[in-house]
Parts: sequence; C-alpha cells; structure tokens
Amino acid sequence: MTISMHRITVPVYDQMLTNLDFMLERGAAFAAETGLAEAELLDRRFAPDMFTLSHQVDQACFHARQAIAKLADIPAPALPDELAVDIEDARARIADTLDFINGVAVDAIEGDPERDITITVRLGDITLPALDFILQIAQAQVYFHCTTAYDLMRAEGVQLGKIDFLGKVMKDAFKDR
Repeated sequence: MTISMHRITVPVYDQMLTNLDFMLERGAAFAAETGLAEAELLDRRFAPDMFTLSHQVDQACFHARQAIAKLADIPAPALPDELAVDIEDARARIADTLDFINGVAVDAIEGDPERDITITVRLGDITLPALDFILQIAQAQVYFHCTTAYDLMRAEGVQLGKIDFLGKVMKDAFKDR
C-alpha cells in the first residue's frame, strides 16, 4: 500500500485548524458573556515560559503551512509579525492557513516518502525522510499547539469538550444521539 503524503497531511491539518477555529468562536462567545476582554483570553498561558493562546494559534498555523510548503517545495506564506490581539484576527489567520494548505495541488505534495526534508529548529537543522518528517515532527507540532489552545480555553472556563476538539467527524457520527 502506498501512503498518500497529501492524505495524511492536508485533511488532518484542515480538521485540526477548522476545529481550532470553532473553539475560538466559542472563546469569543465566552468572552462576550463573561466580560473578559478577548485580548486577555488570547494572552493566557499555563507557565511564564510558555506560549500564550494567541501564540499557540500562530504556531498551529505556522507548522501546518511549513509542512505543506516543505512537502511541495514551495515557500510558505508568512504569518503577520505581531500576534493576534482579538479572536477575529486569530480566526483570520486560521482561514488564511486553510486557504493555503487546501490550495496546494495534491501532486505537489505527493512524492517519494524517502526524500529528504530539512527543517530548522532552535537547536539547528534536522533532515529527515519526508514521511518521518510528517509523522514525527509536523503532525506532532500541529496537534500539540491545537491541544494546548484547547486546554488554555478550557482552563479559562470556555465550554468545550473532546467532541469539539475532534470536530465534524464526531459530530456527524453522533448527531442523532
């Protein structure tokens, strides 16, 4: 069986970012109901050395963009230099990311799963086969930042559950219950 590089990236990132967008919509409603400023919600973090909610959204978008761009061997569109200060802006970044990842041709992403992909991290460059890059780095990054965003909103009191994190597939499967 051949692994489709497109199928294990774009639909996964689309699902996670679409779910993150929905959760941010819930976050905006929560802020409006409680009088919490959206900027305060977006500035939440669990520890002083940890990224804020706004930064978690940016990182989820960044890693999805970078993964698809690396696989397609094209430049990734840059995110704005400054972090989102309101939820509308954070959601717009997600929408832009979804447009980009869904706009890259399937053929551009497919290819030899053993081809080298090089990424730069804080500690230096890492070169991995494309499939390992997806499964060991890119997927983990997108999931980590989406999960952390979910956790930050939950900790603040936003009414979210696992079904919101998993999204449409779960909602569709259990819509009659």
